[in-house]
Amino acid sequence: MTQNEIRVGIVGANAEKSWAKVSHVPAIKGLPGLRLAAVATRNERSAREAAQAFEAERWLSDPFAMIHDDRIDVVTIAVKVPAHRELVLAGLEAGKAVYCEAPLGRTVAEAEEMARAVSSLHTAIGLQGRLNPAVRRAAQLISSGKIGRPLNARIVSTNVGFGPELPSSHDYFNKTSPGANLLTINAGHTLDLVEAVLVFLHYGGGRTWRKLVWGNKRAFIRDWFAA
Repeated sequence: MTQNEIRVGIVGANAEKSWAKVSHVPAIKGLPGLRLAAVATRNERSAREAAQAFEAERWLSDPFAMIHDDRIDVVTIAVKVPAHRELVLAGLEAGKAVYCEAPLGRTVAEAEEMARAVSSLHTAIGLQGRLNPAVRRAAQLISSGKIGRPLNARIVSTNVGFGPELPSSHDYFNKTSPGANLLTINAGHTLDLVEAVLVFLHYGGGRTWRKLVWGNKRAFIRDWFAA
């Protein structure tokens, strides 16, 4: 370990299928100064397999034990939304820097509770789209005034699709209670990108179009909303 190396511990790094596998682990491996010090899941077997697959230094079947480990500098929370609050608050209580995937909480109240607990600690929410080079370049062009002042914006966003018939694997994303759905994930990421580029934006009215295709049926739904 070098003197300035940051030791990262990931909660939810499943080796078979996880967001950490396709995003966090490659980023840690590809950036100088970061080290995958530990992975933790609630299952001993999956934690051990993740450590082997991702070449982590150690594994734990108790995420809270990893969070309170003095050998961890940054805790990454990459599990489903209902578990975010408890893990984030534990990380903040332990005095760790915390990176939590979006959405931060199931409700606004949960998110505000976590925000109040931050104090002076380093924290981040997984709204990575605003760091995309193309997005940053667009923001630079607009802020520089080279293209003038945009007066309005038309946003087009695509997603995996939400409708009356979905595979059972999508049940988690099609319910309100888990806090991970079309509004909190797709709309949340899209609006964050818009805000990153159009920093002057004031939300007013909006209209969304959604085209649903399932089986041999087609449905066109027009949703109206006012902020």
